[in-house]
Amino acid sequence: MFIYPGNLKEKKQFLYLTVSDFAIGSLLSVVFVVYSIENFRFTLLAVPILFFIFKMRILENSSNLWEEIFKAFNYLVDSQQKYFWGRKGGE
Repeated sequence: MFIYPGNLKEKKQFLYLTVSDFAIGSLLSVVFVVYSIENFRFTLLAVPILFFIFKMRILENSSNLWEEIFKAFNYLVDSQQKYFWGRKGGE
């Protein structure tokens, strides 16, 4: 079921994925299925499955797990952290 956004500025969604994420995930699935059948290595099928899981928009604020992991990485690594050494109260 294709859900067309009420506002044209919103992203188009197919189920819980944006249409572009669905297309990328489908292409990954086809490539890894063909590779797995030829080489008998089915563990690589975890790549498109994890991509679909990380890109699904199921959180309350309409974001996905990939965006939340990226925000946490930016907070921990990229943002400036301030540490105050010494006693509290300026003593």
